Amino acid sequence: MTQYPELFRPGRIGALEIPNRIVFAATSSELADGDGLVTDDMIAFYAERARGGTGLIVVEATYVEQAGKRLKHNAMLHDDGCIPGMRKLVAAVHAAGARIAVQLNHGGRESIPEVSGSPPLAPSPLPSGYTAVGAAVVPRELTLAEIERIVGRFAEAAMRAREAGFDAVEIHGAHGYLVGQFLSPACNKRQDRYGHDTAGRARFGVELVEAIKARLGAGFPVIFRMNARDHVPGGLELEEAVEIAALFEAAGADAISASGGLHASRPYMIIPGMAIGHGCYADCSAAMRQRVGIPVMTVGRINTPEIAEGILERAEADYICLSRPLIADPYFAAKARAGEAARIAPCIACNECIATVHLHKGLACTVNPMVSRELELQPLLARRPTPKRLAVIGGGAAGMAAAITAAERGHAVHLFEKQSRLGGQLTLAHRPPHREEIERLLDYFRAEVARLDIEVSLNASPSADAVRALGADALIVAIGAEPVLPSVPGAELAHVLQGWRVLAGLETPGPNCVVVGGGLVGVEVADMLADGGRKVVLVARSELLKKAVHADRVHYLDRVDSFGIEVMSHTQVLEIRPGEVVLEPENRLRRTLGGVDSVIYCMGYHRREAEAEGYRDVGIPVHYVGDVLGSRKFFQAIEEGTLAALEI
Repeated sequence: MTQYPELFRPGRIGALEIPNRIVFAATSSELADGDGLVTDDMIAFYAERARGGTGLIVVEATYVEQAGKRLKHNAMLHDDGCIPGMRKLVAAVHAAGARIAVQLNHGGRESIPEVSGSPPLAPSPLPSGYTAVGAAVVPRELTLAEIERIVGRFAEAAMRAREAGFDAVEIHGAHGYLVGQFLSPACNKRQDRYGHDTAGRARFGVELVEAIKARLGAGFPVIFRMNARDHVPGGLELEEAVEIAALFEAAGADAISASGGLHASRPYMIIPGMAIGHGCYADCSAAMRQRVGIPVMTVGRINTPEIAEGILERAEADYICLSRPLIADPYFAAKARAGEAARIAPCIACNECIATVHLHKGLACTVNPMVSRELELQPLLARRPTPKRLAVIGGGAAGMAAAITAAERGHAVHLFEKQSRLGGQLTLAHRPPHREEIERLLDYFRAEVARLDIEVSLNASPSADAVRALGADALIVAIGAEPVLPSVPGAELAHVLQGWRVLAGLETPGPNCVVVGGGLVGVEVADMLADGGRKVVLVARSELLKKAVHADRVHYLDRVDSFGIEVMSHTQVLEIRPGEVVLEPENRLRRTLGGVDSVIYCMGYHRREAEAEGYRDVGIPVHYVGDVLGSRKFFQAIEEGTLAALEI
């Protein structure tokens, strides 16, 4: 008997039978071509998640007309030319054992004119507070004739979906796109039959369900994804959302998928970051489930089978929608069913995936370098290398990723780490408040090293001669970087501390602190100190959190504000004195801060160039990965370690 009986209990949505309760939530892959047509890469991406045991795959937001398109590589179903590619995608997913639906969407005011080719349309002429991918534009208010046309476009796209072989369609009424804009009191100020009150704001969605059912028949399943909460002032709230869900059921919808948030929501709740609690929309799906008689799906920070099983056991939802967890590990379901949940690569909600999509760089994942590259890497993965003896120097994220990948490929691996435990920067990254999720990745890597019986030497930093003596066939150097030390006068004073030592608990700042560094680490340290009751001034050379993902940026800017942390951006430290710091803000008068007990430097890292160079002439192939090549994010370091091991 499976450890998760509710999760692997078959279910039904309308007439559609689904083998388990795991749903891959519609997720932008950016793998369609520039015309929105299905590519082989897109097929490989979805088929891999189907092979991993997922019950229902919901294909990403697919646009019903060009005027509603948002991203260059959004999938399209706006004309019959889209059907052949979609048919291949459906066949691949079916062959892998899963059911498949397609999510139909129109961006409304979130559409980007440079992509769509026309001004955005919306229920009311109110711009988005934040689009994530372009400048917000005041949309044109839809006429009644245009609303009727768009209803027709959805129905036509649904017909194409059925012709392509899809088992169901999902209407995207969440996250502030056109359908959700009609539902939200903050977005919809119309006084005609498509606004004014709950029934009016729901009318557009009701007509979409009725039109699709009229074209495809009552038996073809229609899922309605909608916000339970908008998380913006004046937006849709749960009580009204529950009543709207009942209206969609009455119109013929076969399931409700509950989500929340707009791109402008605070906190960012479309793809909630690691500061948000697990199962963050389970209370919403539970409320909807009490009101409607059709299945209800939930989503939001559900990243273990235990969390999913608990939601089902408590009857808070009928299906569990997973997005990032199935990006991180497409075999989430298969591993859970086999009793190997500990081997599931953990989603840590770092949101690098959505950040790369919004930067038009495709889909990436910190813990899964293979994602969206399944087809590209297939030749490497299929190759069975001759087993070799491999040395890996450095037991941080890059080194452990390399060692694990190499061991899985059949190589004998010896992993060296100069500290007393494996982990590198991962041992510090989970220490600030709300970053605890990162420890799951650290635990996962350490467990995989142990499972694969990788030989580990701690407190060890072998020389080139020592590596030669091992008789290794190849060497991976992942020795990381070292903190940038301040060069200003007074930097040698005893009250000048290093951020990493503060995070590690090796140094304790005084009650009045100046934190130097406006990147994520500097802000995390400032947040941690302020959370502990200290007074903090945060000094940044440029813009605060310039490279942070949006969810982190929103979270920490709100925290900085709530703690009353003074921020001095575009500012240089000129001198540190006992109890004082002399600062020079850009285009402003020099300022001396007094009463300073501690100055904490978080100015990033530079590579250990001399140490790294010492391995170049070791006499065997050498691969450099991670921070030794320059400052890296975890997802870049892990990717480099993994790919280096695949190439050996």
